[in-house]
Amino acid sequence: MTEPLLEVSDLKIHFFTDEGVVKAVEGVDLVIERGKTLCLVGESGCGKSVASRAFMQIIRKPGKIVSGQMLFRRKSDDGTEEIIDLAKMDPKGYPIRQIRGKEISMIFQEPMTSLSLMHTVGHQITEMIRLHTDTTPTEAKVSAIKMLQRVGIPRPERLIDEYPFRLSGGMRQRVMIAMAMSCNPTMLIADEPTTALDVTTQAQILDLMLELQHDYGMALLFITHDLGVVAEIADDVAVMYLGRIVERGDADTVFNEPKHPYTQALLRSIPKIAMQRDELEPIKGMVPSPFRRPTGCQFHPRCAQRFNLCNQVEPANTHLNENHSVRCLLYEDAEARTSNAEAAAHG
Repeated sequence: MTEPLLEVSDLKIHFFTDEGVVKAVEGVDLVIERGKTLCLVGESGCGKSVASRAFMQIIRKPGKIVSGQMLFRRKSDDGTEEIIDLAKMDPKGYPIRQIRGKEISMIFQEPMTSLSLMHTVGHQITEMIRLHTDTTPTEAKVSAIKMLQRVGIPRPERLIDEYPFRLSGGMRQRVMIAMAMSCNPTMLIADEPTTALDVTTQAQILDLMLELQHDYGMALLFITHDLGVVAEIADDVAVMYLGRIVERGDADTVFNEPKHPYTQALLRSIPKIAMQRDELEPIKGMVPSPFRRPTGCQFHPRCAQRFNLCNQVEPANTHLNENHSVRCLLYEDAEARTSNAEAAAHG
Protein backbone atom coordinates (compact mmCIF):
# COMPACT_ATOMS: atom_id res chain seq x y z
CA MET A 1 0.00 0.00 0.00
CA THR A 2 1.07 3.57 -0.67
CA GLU A 3 2.05 5.57 2.40
CA PRO A 4 -0.58 8.08 3.62
CA LEU A 5 0.54 11.70 3.40
CA LEU A 6 -2.52 13.43 4.88
CA GLU A 7 -5.15 11.71 7.04
CA VAL A 8 -8.29 13.73 7.72
CA SER A 9 -10.79 12.50 10.28
CA ASP A 10 -14.13 14.01 11.37
CA LEU A 11 -13.28 17.46 10.01
CA LYS A 12 -16.00 20.02 10.74
CA ILE A 13 -15.96 23.62 9.49
CA HIS A 14 -18.72 26.01 10.50
CA PHE A 15 -19.43 29.59 9.44
CA PHE A 16 -20.91 31.70 12.24
CA THR A 17 -23.08 34.29 10.51
CA ASP A 18 -25.77 36.71 11.70
CA GLU A 19 -28.40 34.46 10.09
CA GLY A 20 -27.17 31.37 11.90
CA VAL A 21 -24.49 28.68 11.78
CA VAL A 22 -23.63 27.26 8.36
CA LYS A 23 -22.22 23.73 8.68
CA ALA A 24 -20.21 23.81 5.44
CA VAL A 25 -18.16 20.70 6.26
CA GLU A 26 -19.69 18.22 8.67
CA GLY A 27 -17.48 15.23 9.48
CA VAL A 28 -15.20 14.67 6.48
CA ASP A 29 -12.85 11.66 6.50
CA LEU A 30 -10.15 11.46 3.81
CA VAL A 31 -6.80 9.81 3.20
CA ILE A 32 -4.46 11.32 0.61
CA GLU A 33 -1.57 9.03 -0.32
CA ARG A 34 1.89 9.96 -1.53
CA GLY A 35 2.25 10.08 -5.30
CA LYS A 36 -1.44 9.36 -6.01
CA THR A 37 -4.35 11.40 -7.32
CA LEU A 38 -7.52 11.74 -5.26
CA CYS A 39 -10.44 13.42 -7.01
CA LEU A 40 -13.01 15.13 -4.80
CA VAL A 41 -16.28 15.44 -6.72
CA GLY A 42 -19.76 16.80 -6.11
CA GLU A 43 -22.12 19.60 -7.08
CA SER A 44 -21.37 23.23 -6.35
CA GLY A 45 -22.08 24.08 -2.73
CA CYS A 46 -21.13 20.68 -1.32
CA GLY A 47 -18.13 22.01 0.63
CA LYS A 48 -15.28 20.74 -1.56
CA SER A 49 -13.33 24.00 -1.74
CA VAL A 50 -13.89 24.85 1.92
CA ALA A 51 -12.53 21.47 3.01
CA SER A 52 -9.44 21.81 0.81
CA ARG A 53 -8.70 25.30 2.10
CA ALA A 54 -8.66 23.91 5.63
CA PHE A 55 -5.59 21.82 4.75
CA MET A 56 -3.65 25.08 4.35
CA GLN A 57 -5.47 26.93 7.15
CA ILE A 58 -6.83 29.61 4.80
CA ILE A 59 -10.49 29.50 5.86
CA ARG A 60 -11.86 33.04 5.73
CA LYS A 61 -13.85 34.51 8.61
CA PRO A 62 -16.47 33.89 9.84
CA GLY A 63 -15.46 30.31 9.03
CA LYS A 64 -13.74 28.20 11.67
CA ILE A 65 -12.50 24.62 12.08
CA VAL A 66 -14.55 23.45 15.06
CA SER A 67 -13.31 19.85 15.34
CA GLY A 68 -11.38 17.09 13.63
CA GLN A 69 -7.82 16.08 12.84
CA MET A 70 -5.64 16.69 9.79
CA LEU A 71 -2.50 14.59 10.34
CA PHE A 72 0.24 15.56 7.88
CA ARG A 73 3.48 13.60 7.51
CA ARG A 74 6.53 15.72 6.77
CA LYS A 75 10.30 15.72 7.08
CA SER A 76 11.57 17.63 10.10
CA ASP A 77 14.73 19.77 10.03
CA ASP A 78 16.87 16.83 11.21
CA GLY A 79 15.60 14.59 8.40
CA THR A 80 13.29 12.40 10.45
CA GLU A 81 9.60 12.06 9.73
CA GLU A 82 7.14 13.84 11.97
CA ILE A 83 3.35 13.86 12.11
CA ILE A 84 1.69 17.20 12.77
CA ASP A 85 -1.99 18.07 13.18
CA LEU A 86 -2.73 20.93 10.78
CA ALA A 87 -6.08 21.54 12.51
CA LYS A 88 -4.31 22.70 15.68
CA MET A 89 -1.99 25.16 13.97
CA ASP A 90 -2.43 28.93 14.18
CA PRO A 91 -3.52 30.15 10.70
CA LYS A 92 -1.19 33.16 11.08
CA GLY A 93 1.63 31.32 12.83
CA TYR A 94 5.14 30.70 11.50
CA PRO A 95 4.84 26.85 11.35
CA ILE A 96 1.85 26.82 8.98
CA ARG A 97 3.40 29.56 6.83
CA GLN A 98 6.43 27.30 6.38
CA ILE A 99 4.16 24.51 5.13
CA ARG A 100 1.84 26.69 3.05
CA GLY A 101 3.32 27.05 -0.44
CA LYS A 102 6.37 24.92 0.29
CA GLU A 103 4.98 21.50 1.23
CA ILE A 104 1.30 22.02 0.39
CA SER A 105 0.49 24.24 -2.60
CA MET A 106 -2.79 25.16 -4.21
CA ILE A 107 -3.96 26.08 -7.69
CA PHE A 108 -7.11 28.15 -7.43
CA GLN A 109 -10.09 28.02 -9.76
CA GLU A 110 -9.72 31.53 -11.19
CA PRO A 111 -6.11 32.71 -11.62
CA MET A 112 -7.16 36.28 -12.43
CA THR A 113 -8.36 36.72 -8.85
CA SER A 114 -5.39 34.84 -7.39
CA LEU A 115 -2.56 36.65 -9.18
CA SER A 116 -1.76 40.27 -8.35
CA LEU A 117 -2.42 42.64 -11.24
CA MET A 118 0.07 45.14 -9.78
CA HIS A 119 3.11 42.86 -9.89
CA THR A 120 4.83 41.03 -12.72
CA VAL A 121 4.71 37.28 -13.13
CA GLY A 122 8.38 37.06 -12.23
CA HIS A 123 7.99 39.11 -9.07
CA GLN A 124 5.23 36.82 -7.78
CA ILE A 125 7.04 33.55 -8.50
CA THR A 126 10.44 34.70 -7.21
CA GLU A 127 8.77 35.97 -4.04
CA MET A 128 7.48 32.44 -3.39
CA ILE A 129 10.91 30.91 -4.07
CA ARG A 130 12.81 33.38 -1.87
CA LEU A 131 10.28 33.03 0.95
CA HIS A 132 10.92 29.30 1.28
CA THR A 133 14.51 28.85 0.09
CA ASP A 134 17.89 30.46 0.71
CA THR A 135 18.44 31.87 -2.78
CA THR A 136 19.59 35.21 -4.10
CA PRO A 137 17.27 37.32 -6.31
CA THR A 138 19.26 36.27 -9.37
CA GLU A 139 19.07 32.57 -8.51
CA ALA A 140 15.34 32.86 -7.80
CA LYS A 141 14.76 34.49 -11.19
CA VAL A 142 16.68 31.73 -12.96
CA SER A 143 14.58 29.11 -11.11
CA ALA A 144 11.38 30.95 -12.05
CA ILE A 145 12.33 31.04 -15.74
CA LYS A 146 13.11 27.30 -15.69
CA MET A 147 9.76 26.53 -14.06
CA LEU A 148 7.87 28.71 -16.56
CA GLN A 149 9.62 26.84 -19.34
CA ARG A 150 8.77 23.54 -17.63
CA VAL A 151 5.04 24.35 -17.70
CA GLY A 152 5.11 25.16 -21.40
CA ILE A 153 5.36 28.95 -21.40
CA PRO A 154 6.99 30.14 -24.67
CA ARG A 155 9.92 32.57 -24.30
CA PRO A 156 9.76 32.57 -20.48
CA GLU A 157 12.70 34.99 -20.20
CA ARG A 158 10.42 37.65 -21.74
CA LEU A 159 7.12 36.64 -20.15
CA ILE A 160 8.62 36.79 -16.66
CA ASP A 161 8.43 40.59 -16.86
CA GLU A 162 4.80 40.64 -18.06
CA TYR A 163 1.74 41.44 -15.95
CA PRO A 164 -1.01 38.78 -15.54
CA PHE A 165 -3.71 40.91 -17.21
CA ARG A 166 -1.71 40.77 -20.46
CA LEU A 167 -1.91 36.95 -20.58
CA SER A 168 -4.61 34.59 -21.81
CA GLY A 169 -6.58 32.38 -19.40
CA GLY A 170 -4.52 29.31 -20.26
CA MET A 171 -1.25 31.18 -19.81
CA ARG A 172 -2.34 32.55 -16.44
CA GLN A 173 -3.24 29.05 -15.30
CA ARG A 174 0.21 27.84 -16.34
CA VAL A 175 1.74 30.67 -14.33
CA MET A 176 -0.33 29.56 -11.32
CA ILE A 177 0.95 26.00 -11.76
CA ALA A 178 4.54 27.26 -12.05
CA MET A 179 4.14 29.26 -8.84
CA ALA A 180 2.58 26.31 -7.00
CA MET A 181 5.35 23.95 -8.18
CA SER A 182 8.25 26.36 -7.63
CA CYS A 183 9.18 24.90 -4.22
CA ASN A 184 8.58 21.23 -5.16
CA PRO A 185 5.63 20.54 -2.79
CA THR A 186 4.77 17.05 -1.55
CA MET A 187 1.06 17.77 -2.04
CA LEU A 188 -0.72 19.88 -4.65
CA ILE A 189 -4.37 20.93 -4.33
CA ALA A 190 -6.03 21.83 -7.64
CA ASP A 191 -9.41 23.50 -7.13
CA GLU A 192 -11.24 23.15 -10.45
CA PRO A 193 -8.20 24.50 -12.36
CA THR A 194 -9.66 23.85 -15.83
CA THR A 195 -13.28 25.01 -15.39
CA ALA A 196 -12.83 28.39 -17.13
CA LEU A 197 -10.68 27.04 -19.98
CA ASP A 198 -11.60 25.80 -23.44
CA VAL A 199 -11.48 22.05 -24.13
CA THR A 200 -8.10 22.07 -25.91
CA THR A 201 -6.39 24.13 -23.20
CA GLN A 202 -8.07 22.01 -20.54
CA ALA A 203 -6.54 18.85 -22.00
CA GLN A 204 -3.10 20.48 -22.14
CA ILE A 205 -3.32 21.60 -18.50
CA LEU A 206 -4.41 18.13 -17.33
CA ASP A 207 -1.56 16.47 -19.23
CA LEU A 208 0.87 18.99 -17.75
CA MET A 209 -0.29 18.37 -14.18
CA LEU A 210 -0.04 14.59 -14.55
CA GLU A 211 3.42 14.94 -16.06
CA LEU A 212 4.59 17.16 -13.20
CA GLN A 213 3.08 14.78 -10.66
CA HIS A 214 5.00 11.88 -12.20
CA ASP A 215 8.26 13.84 -12.32
CA TYR A 216 8.05 15.24 -8.78
CA GLY A 217 6.27 12.32 -7.08
CA MET A 218 3.74 14.56 -5.34
CA ALA A 219 0.23 13.75 -4.12
CA LEU A 220 -2.56 15.49 -6.04
CA LEU A 221 -5.95 16.46 -4.65
CA PHE A 222 -8.06 17.40 -7.67
CA ILE A 223 -11.40 19.10 -6.97
CA THR A 224 -13.92 19.03 -9.80
CA HIS A 225 -17.53 18.38 -10.80
CA ASP A 226 -16.46 17.05 -14.22
CA LEU A 227 -16.61 13.25 -14.07
CA GLY A 228 -14.97 13.03 -17.49
CA VAL A 229 -11.83 14.58 -16.00
CA VAL A 230 -12.08 12.24 -13.00
CA ALA A 231 -12.18 9.18 -15.23
CA GLU A 232 -9.02 10.34 -16.98
CA ILE A 233 -6.77 11.22 -14.05
CA ALA A 234 -8.03 9.71 -10.77
CA ASP A 235 -6.51 6.90 -8.74
CA ASP A 236 -9.13 7.30 -6.01
CA VAL A 237 -12.45 9.13 -5.89
CA ALA A 238 -14.32 10.72 -2.97
CA VAL A 239 -17.90 11.85 -3.63
CA MET A 240 -19.04 14.74 -1.43
CA TYR A 241 -22.58 15.88 -0.68
CA LEU A 242 -23.59 18.68 1.68
CA GLY A 243 -20.41 18.61 3.72
CA ARG A 244 -19.95 14.82 3.95
CA ILE A 245 -18.11 12.16 1.99
CA VAL A 246 -20.89 9.80 0.89
CA GLU A 247 -18.77 7.37 -1.13
CA ARG A 248 -15.05 6.67 -1.33
CA GLY A 249 -13.11 4.14 -3.38
CA ASP A 250 -10.66 3.57 -6.21
CA ALA A 251 -11.68 5.08 -9.54
CA ASP A 252 -12.49 1.78 -11.27
CA THR A 253 -14.77 0.64 -8.46
CA VAL A 254 -16.64 3.94 -8.12
CA PHE A 255 -17.24 4.21 -11.89
CA ASN A 256 -18.11 0.56 -12.49
CA GLU A 257 -19.84 -0.32 -9.21
CA PRO A 258 -21.23 2.90 -7.69
CA LYS A 259 -23.26 2.22 -4.58
CA HIS A 260 -24.56 5.52 -3.23
CA PRO A 261 -27.70 6.79 -5.04
CA TYR A 262 -26.03 10.20 -5.39
CA THR A 263 -22.97 8.72 -7.12
CA GLN A 264 -25.24 6.70 -9.39
CA ALA A 265 -27.23 9.85 -10.24
CA LEU A 266 -24.04 11.78 -11.02
CA LEU A 267 -22.89 9.08 -13.42
CA ARG A 268 -26.30 8.87 -15.12
CA SER A 269 -26.27 12.64 -15.68
CA ILE A 270 -23.11 12.48 -17.86
CA PRO A 271 -24.09 13.27 -21.48
CA LYS A 272 -23.37 10.53 -24.03
CA ILE A 273 -22.26 11.19 -27.61
CA ALA A 274 -25.32 9.52 -29.17
CA MET A 275 -27.74 10.96 -26.61
CA GLN A 276 -30.54 13.26 -27.70
CA ARG A 277 -31.12 16.49 -25.80
CA ASP A 278 -34.39 15.28 -24.28
CA GLU A 279 -32.65 12.11 -23.02
CA LEU A 280 -30.45 13.95 -20.52
CA GLU A 281 -31.08 12.74 -16.97
CA PRO A 282 -30.35 15.53 -14.48
CA ILE A 283 -30.45 15.03 -10.72
CA LYS A 284 -33.81 16.29 -9.49
CA GLY A 285 -33.85 19.19 -7.07
CA MET A 286 -30.90 21.20 -5.76
CA VAL A 287 -28.34 20.97 -2.98
CA PRO A 288 -30.28 22.12 0.13
CA SER A 289 -29.40 25.33 1.89
CA PRO A 290 -26.88 24.80 4.71
CA PHE A 291 -29.31 26.74 6.93
CA ARG A 292 -31.99 24.10 6.33
CA ARG A 293 -30.20 20.77 6.35
CA PRO A 294 -32.51 17.76 5.96
CA THR A 295 -32.85 15.36 8.88
CA GLY A 296 -31.54 11.84 8.53
CA CYS A 297 -29.72 11.20 5.26
CA GLN A 298 -28.87 14.55 3.68
CA PHE A 299 -29.64 13.25 0.17
CA HIS A 300 -33.01 11.64 0.91
CA PRO A 301 -35.22 14.51 -0.45
CA ARG A 302 -33.69 13.93 -3.91
CA CYS A 303 -33.20 10.16 -3.71
CA ALA A 304 -35.29 7.78 -5.83
CA GLN A 305 -34.37 4.83 -3.55
CA ARG A 306 -35.33 6.36 -0.21
CA PHE A 307 -37.48 4.47 2.30
CA ASN A 308 -39.17 5.29 5.61
CA LEU A 309 -36.01 5.51 7.77
CA CYS A 310 -34.03 7.76 5.45
CA ASN A 311 -35.56 10.97 6.80
CA GLN A 312 -34.94 9.87 10.43
CA VAL A 313 -31.59 8.09 10.60
CA GLU A 314 -28.24 9.53 9.64
CA PRO A 315 -26.35 6.69 7.91
CA ALA A 316 -22.98 5.57 9.23
CA ASN A 317 -19.95 4.96 7.05
CA THR A 318 -20.17 1.35 5.85
CA HIS A 319 -17.01 -0.37 4.59
CA LEU A 320 -17.95 -2.62 1.68
CA ASN A 321 -14.35 -3.77 1.25
CA GLU A 322 -10.86 -2.52 2.01
CA ASN A 323 -10.94 0.18 -0.70
CA HIS A 324 -14.64 1.03 -0.90
CA SER A 325 -16.95 2.68 1.62
CA VAL A 326 -20.39 4.27 1.40
CA ARG A 327 -22.66 6.29 3.70
CA CYS A 328 -26.13 4.93 2.93
CA LEU A 329 -28.78 2.96 4.86
CA LEU A 330 -29.21 0.59 1.89
CA TYR A 331 -25.94 -1.07 2.85
CA GLU A 332 -26.37 -1.19 6.63
CA ASP A 333 -27.66 -4.45 8.09
CA ALA A 334 -31.02 -4.54 9.85
CA GLU A 335 -29.46 -4.54 13.33
CA ALA A 336 -27.41 -1.42 12.59
CA ARG A 337 -30.46 0.34 11.13
CA THR A 338 -32.50 -0.41 14.26
CA SER A 339 -29.69 0.80 16.50
CA ASN A 340 -29.33 4.04 14.52
CA ALA A 341 -33.08 4.60 14.54
CA GLU A 342 -33.23 4.17 18.33
CA ALA A 343 -30.32 6.56 18.77
CA ALA A 344 -32.06 9.12 16.56
CA ALA A 345 -35.32 8.74 18.49
CA HIS A 346 -33.52 9.47 21.77
CA GLY A 347 -31.84 12.60 20.35
